[in-house]
Amino acid sequence: MASLGQLKEVEKYLPRIARYMRLDLPGSDPETSKRYLEDIKAALQLDDTERALKLAKEAFYHVAPDPEFILSNALKLRHDGEKLLRSKKFKDAIAKFDEAINRYSEAIEIVYIREEEDGERARKLRNTLETTRNLRNIANFRMIFKKIKDAKTEKELWDALKELEKAEVPMEDDRFDAILTAHKKIIRLQLQGVVDLMTDAASKFKEENWYSAKKAFEKAKQILENLLNTAKKYQLEEEVGMIGELLKACNENLRGIEELLYSGEAPKGWKLRIPSKESFKITEETIEEEFFDHSINFETRLEQIKEKYVITRLIGEGAFSYVYEAKNPRGQKIALKVLKYLDKESTSSFMREFAAAQKLNHENIVKVYRADPRLGYLEMELASGNIDDVRKPLEPIVAGKVIFEVSRALHHAHSNGIIHRDIKPSNMLFFGSIERVKLGDWGLARLASRATRKSSLVRHKTILYSSPEQIVNPENLDARSDIFQLGIVFYELLTGIHPFSADYEGTIMHKILTENPAPPSHHNPKALPFDDIVMKMLEKDPEKRYQTVKELQNDIKDVLIRMGVRIKASLGTRERARIIAENVLLRLTTVIEGSVMNVTEEFAEIVRDLEELHLETGDPSIKNLMEQLKTMAEMGAKPSEETLKEAKLILKRWV
Repeated sequence: MASLGQLKEVEKYLPRIARYMRLDLPGSDPETSKRYLEDIKAALQLDDTERALKLAKEAFYHVAPDPEFILSNALKLRHDGEKLLRSKKFKDAIAKFDEAINRYSEAIEIVYIREEEDGERARKLRNTLETTRNLRNIANFRMIFKKIKDAKTEKELWDALKELEKAEVPMEDDRFDAILTAHKKIIRLQLQGVVDLMTDAASKFKEENWYSAKKAFEKAKQILENLLNTAKKYQLEEEVGMIGELLKACNENLRGIEELLYSGEAPKGWKLRIPSKESFKITEETIEEEFFDHSINFETRLEQIKEKYVITRLIGEGAFSYVYEAKNPRGQKIALKVLKYLDKESTSSFMREFAAAQKLNHENIVKVYRADPRLGYLEMELASGNIDDVRKPLEPIVAGKVIFEVSRALHHAHSNGIIHRDIKPSNMLFFGSIERVKLGDWGLARLASRATRKSSLVRHKTILYSSPEQIVNPENLDARSDIFQLGIVFYELLTGIHPFSADYEGTIMHKILTENPAPPSHHNPKALPFDDIVMKMLEKDPEKRYQTVKELQNDIKDVLIRMGVRIKASLGTRERARIIAENVLLRLTTVIEGSVMNVTEEFAEIVRDLEELHLETGDPSIKNLMEQLKTMAEMGAKPSEETLKEAKLILKRWV
């Protein structure tokens, strides 16, 4: 039976077959292809379009050149494109990459006829094609960015921004930096126009045309207020300062003119303030070209990584790396963290993260399986998501459990002499349930203060979760800095509000150094039980803060247990059992990790809770656990990590 879709596919193949017959390239077999064409004609006469399509593919396969001949040509085009890109001949580079993309696409089509789409050769070719497309995108971005740098008028800048909006860019922070540069130039150009307007207003004032002068200053003020909103939106602090000074001048000029109009005399000592146009001259920022070359190097590295791993999707981006979901050579789902820039400093920090992860073997720390410093990637366990993506505020009891689990990770790290330095929601990953949270990113935090290139957006995010010490003396930090950072996250989880949020980096830092936020219960009354803990974590003076994470753990544990006890009486048997089991695990965890002040009292509470849980459930394994812990208490023996694992296995059906 004839199919219109299959017929159209056949029609697409025929002119390409004819083209290759004329070219007679290496590996092409025109004679065999001609025989298939005769068979196609016969199949079409019988309306057998399915057979005709199969024959058309065979005809194409035989007349097409050897795929390796096409790949050789494609590779040469790609290398030529890379050379042109490095020599800043962007338009020519794009043309070469486009040709290479066409060749790779042809080779893939030929391979597909003889090989399944998920075959090894086909997969490698798709990776190479994707890399070439990304190199083409880099060249296109560089061409647009050059237009922004070279632009002399607002129209040129807006045209470049429109191009940028449609362009695909391999790295989003490249796009953000280009947008900032463009808006910075637009604002500076408009400020020069405002100065011209103010100068014209001054001329009218001298001509005693006070009404027109006043209207011109009012217009200048309105323009400045609009520009101020734009500068704030893009966090252009230098431009915000310039606009502020011009607004002061406008307001002062308007005040004097108004006084003159109504009283007949200008204020004593008053005179018009007209700034120099030179103050707002655009000076090009020097951007190190080596960092643009890192984009090219990243793509070629990623291509080599794809030889080992099947990358399924991008799941995250940080200041220095991308994180992908992938399958390793054993077919296991994992996360791959790939460095953007393979410079000496980034690589050493990357390996520091691997070394820290190897040293920190804890259930609340993200596992890192292997590292490759040559290609710049880490293979690590795959999370369900991170706390940054979770809707806030959380229920206080859930927020408390999340912070308790993260504090366990920090207690283990601090005991091993490792300070995290970069605690923020995006580094807190969860696995299934949000309460199964682990802390990651142990090696790249040091880069944050030294990075030679990263977007303002990334800096803004990093500063939001800084401790006062990190702002004043970032090279001299201890465990209490981590506690402050964790306090910011705790506040945010309880309230849905960041305690030091502001539009500008300078304002955020000022707040962190000088302002005390309202207690969490001010925004969420249900957070009241945690007020004292959070406010102690956020003390400006490290000496007034929790001195160790184990003190913090103990206090959170007490609040969580009190919250559970308070609601327990109103619940059914199953819910009461869950809360008692959670309390046992909380207490046992703090005993094993050394967070409690009085081990004897804590042991007695654990035994009492287990007795109550046994009465609620009748589970004999709970009674056995209770007897085991009672014996340990009598002998003065400390439970081990194995005891905690055993308790979790016994209690998991109730938790």
